[in-house]
Amino acid sequence: MHHPAPMRSIPIASLRGETQVPGDKSISHRALMLASQVIGATRISGLLEGEDVIRTAEALKNLGVPIERFGAGLWEVHGVGVGGLKESPAVLDMGNSGTGARLMMGLVASHPITTFFSGDASLSGRPMGRITTPLSQMGARFVSREKERFPLAVQGTATPIPITYTLPVASAQVKSAVLLAGLNTRGITTAIEPQSTRDHTENMLRWFGFKVETKKTAEGVAISVEGHQNPRRENRSLDVPGDPSSCAFLAVAALITPDSKLTIRNVCINPLRIGLFTTLKEMGAQIAFKNERTVGGEKTADIEVKSSKLKAVRVPANRAPSMIDEYPVLAVAAAFAEGESVMEGLSELRVKESDRLSAIVQGLKACGVAAHAEGDTLHVTGGKKPRGGVVITTKLDHRIAMSFLVLGMASSEAVTVDDASPIATSFPGFADLMNRLGGRIESPAAAATRPLVIAIDGPAASGKGTLARRLAAHLGLAYLDTGSIYRAVGLKLDYTGQDPNNKQAAIEAARAITPEDLANPRLRQEHVGKAASVVSAMPEVRAILLDFQRNFANSGKGAILDGRDIGTIVCPEADFKFYLTASLEARARRRHRELTGQGIEVVHDSVLKDLKERDARDAERIIAPLKPAEGAVIIDTSTMDASSVFEKVKRMIGQRIAA
Repeated sequence: MHHPAPMRSIPIASLRGETQVPGDKSISHRALMLASQVIGATRISGLLEGEDVIRTAEALKNLGVPIERFGAGLWEVHGVGVGGLKESPAVLDMGNSGTGARLMMGLVASHPITTFFSGDASLSGRPMGRITTPLSQMGARFVSREKERFPLAVQGTATPIPITYTLPVASAQVKSAVLLAGLNTRGITTAIEPQSTRDHTENMLRWFGFKVETKKTAEGVAISVEGHQNPRRENRSLDVPGDPSSCAFLAVAALITPDSKLTIRNVCINPLRIGLFTTLKEMGAQIAFKNERTVGGEKTADIEVKSSKLKAVRVPANRAPSMIDEYPVLAVAAAFAEGESVMEGLSELRVKESDRLSAIVQGLKACGVAAHAEGDTLHVTGGKKPRGGVVITTKLDHRIAMSFLVLGMASSEAVTVDDASPIATSFPGFADLMNRLGGRIESPAAAATRPLVIAIDGPAASGKGTLARRLAAHLGLAYLDTGSIYRAVGLKLDYTGQDPNNKQAAIEAARAITPEDLANPRLRQEHVGKAASVVSAMPEVRAILLDFQRNFANSGKGAILDGRDIGTIVCPEADFKFYLTASLEARARRRHRELTGQGIEVVHDSVLKDLKERDARDAERIIAPLKPAEGAVIIDTSTMDASSVFEKVKRMIGQRIAA
């Protein structure tokens, strides 16, 4: 019995870092299948260990192919050669894998064996007629449910007939099934596609030593393979590059969350797979391919992505084959782009794991985004931050689930998907990877038991430090005065006689900060505060100290942080956000009283001038100017004493927790 696993994505400040996505799913399926068709051992590294690919490996084992796993992503296939498959003693359960099922049907169709296929509820609802039609012409027979749906039996033929088959619709799966059946068919088998689709099968056939001919004809592109080829016996090593379809989720997440910069290593950039990146660049995305090279017959690169202001775009129908799996996450990007984006030629989305076109529209509208479909054309109007705050029905579709978790990272409120378990079919570890880069994806159950995080923001001397310390003691939470971090940097510069405006010196000081530095009594000195205000405006210093603050907040013990950018940048996912403010005069009186109470002689007018200058710098910062976080409770403390502020905030927290 299937048990749904809801998952929630909370709005975040940014995504940063370097990472790798799992191996390409399409290439992983083909690597296993084609390794079975040559004599010798093929060592495959980087294999996607998602559920879909594991189903393909298990199916091949049942068909008599020895396959071993030696470590994470490291597998070895001992090929049985063309025509060497044996009848399976068990039903081949392909789970949710449409690619694995359709390609495997082609592989067994030209063998004199009977093979039974089954799948999960989603796969069992998907049509197989587009595969059974050409394979029937080659001599295979099929027994299935109504409308040729799983469960299904393939009765292979001992005398397969080579065919020339023109695909009625662009489909790499149909093309590949025909070519795989052609491997064990005497003569030349040809698939003609009116529009080029991903060519991983052709590339990998050539890599394994099979001769494949590709030429343009009046009908389109003809791909031909001669049957009963026998590539030489040898041991091979094949590296699977990262999946561009998986990379798409990280790329869009980085684009739509401010102040983000990601580098995704070793991604397949096959020209027939990068339609999404072409489209995103047209939308104004800052995306760069670096260190381009060839791995296992496929072009690969490291992809660098920076947050960008996007504009609407029209995506032509002829681009659909190069990005058919990426339309759900492209629609999310369009929700943040200025204007109406139009995506044409999406009929294929109606017959994916779900009716993806309908699922996209329903999900976007639930999040407050204007979207509708006209025939096979999708319209999305963006420009306003999506509302979020809803539960998305995924219909067992892994790409719908991941797309809306990405949307939740930049929406006004968290987005929950009703079932994230299908994500494992293509992107195992998706949530953990995103969270390592700065995401906040968690199960509702984990969220319910997670200790409180409280963010308190506001200008200097507004009373936020006093409130934070009292709340921390009352609630038993750890406390971090984030301003002290920048003061610690200023103090280190003071110790070494460095100018706070010296960026390189400030960066080195920030890197050297330790927890012990935050307890130094000299941190409260006025000139140290001035230095802190200067270095806090430096993006490089802020980036170094950001991880320190986030790690403190996410330590699992609960935390209260106060400063100037806690709710907006450091902890936008905080359970409670408060913004304390007060008139300049009231704050100057408080600061003067505080300093003189510490035995520091200071003139009131000097304190007033200093606060005014700080306010101006904080308001004019290019990176994260001082302002209340979205959803923060704003409290003017000009006429309130510390106890009144504490009682008010304590009461608000208690009421919300009780509710």
